[in-house]
Amino acid sequence: MDIEQRVDDLLKHTGVWDETKATLRELLAEHRAGALDAEDAKYIEGLHKKMFPGRNAAGAPIAKSSVQGTREVRDVRADNDDTVLPAASSGPSTGEVIAALRQDIAGIVTPPDMPDTEQTLRREILAALEAKLDEYEAREEG
Repeated sequence: MDIEQRVDDLLKHTGVWDETKATLRELLAEHRAGALDAEDAKYIEGLHKKMFPGRNAAGAPIAKSSVQGTREVRDVRADNDDTVLPAASSGPSTGEVIAALRQDIAGIVTPPDMPDTEQTLRREILAALEAKLDEYEAREEG
């Protein structure tokens, strides 16, 4: 199995984190350019073995090794395997977001230093925007 196939398998695997997938894409580009480091090739192979145990038993080496010694598969870890993600904050409620939008839109659409004729048109635009926000708010509450 070659590097490209291993990377393709890993990119499709739902257990591989997005950050790791971005790194894999960079490593694949290096491989295609002929500049992939032997350590990076071992990283890909090790990660593939970790994510697909048993699938690699008959695999041949995928890169010439300039590294002294070998590493166990358990030592080859994705950069973010041991990262603890912070708990997601709940953030503002939908009602709070809509209220903030109303305030921002009103300040943008109808600034106080605008001539009266233009203010009339802008107030109509503001009314249409507020009506749309009312729809969103009603959907959220209902």
